[in-house]
Amino acid sequence: MAGKRSNILTRSIFIIDKKFQIKYALLLAALGALLTLILSGHVFYFVHENFQIFIPNYSKNPDIMKLILSDQKKIALYLVALSFMLVSFLFFIGIIVTHRMAGPIMVMRRKIIDLRNGDFSARVHLRKGDEFKELADSFNEMAEHLGKRFEELEKKQGNSGLL
Repeated sequence: MAGKRSNILTRSIFIIDKKFQIKYALLLAALGALLTLILSGHVFYFVHENFQIFIPNYSKNPDIMKLILSDQKKIALYLVALSFMLVSFLFFIGIIVTHRMAGPIMVMRRKIIDLRNGDFSARVHLRKGDEFKELADSFNEMAEHLGKRFEELEKKQGNSGLL
């Protein structure tokens, strides 16, 4: 039983509710893209302005001008690569964070269906530290209370049927 329970509590699939998780992961990634676009634009502008200081002094030397333009291109590529890595990282963080929400919701949904189908022994067991632990405890109390009330009603109907 303990082995079975630990298997239930271990989730290995990170995309549980595709629509929910992708939506919020993309929202987080878009926010990251916007922030990196703003910051990268400021950094590139600052670098470009600093290079403009050197251009009048070295504009007659084509080798130095090529070097300055090459450095500007490298900086732009580094900023794009860094932005792409940050946005990708934020997307995957979004998947992990939404997984922590979607998993317990999925478990709760299954147990609600069990309860609706008359299984009053249905209980929600979440991993330690899940954000929905309080909700799961309330669900378990409700299921226990409903089970007792249902038993009482069955006894009353059984007793009244004998008379």
